Amino acid sequence: MLCPKCETENKGENETCTNCGESLLNYSDRVINEVEQTEVVAEQVSKVEANPKSVVHQRITGANLKSAGPKSSDVKVVSNGFYIGVMIATVIFPIIGVIMGFTYLRKEHPSARKAGKSWLIVGSAIILAQVVVLSMN
Repeated sequence: MLCPKCETENKGENETCTNCGESLLNYSDRVINEVEQTEVVAEQVSKVEANPKSVVHQRITGANLKSAGPKSSDVKVVSNGFYIGVMIATVIFPIIGVIMGFTYLRKEHPSARKAGKSWLIVGSAIILAQVVVLSMN
């Protein structure tokens, strides 16, 4: 296919000239192409509207974002600094560990649940130790 602008020979499937970038499609082909793209996008949007939870991790083009990076179970939700900070606060004020433990145990991510379990156990153990020590007096 010859470019109408610079007359460079291009492959038949090219939409633009490899030399000057001029569109090789005539106006009607461009309109048909835009209509097809609009129909595809409208179809994908209607799928998302019909069942939004099934495509939460997908782009409008249908690319799966989960496959691009590490598994969600591999990513840490609770940083080491936050974990240690809550542990220190739990030693000082055990009720913080109990509250944070119950809060993070309700989360779905495995690392959040693990941290919540640890905080809950430490907080409960310290409260129990305080009750035992106070009851001995």
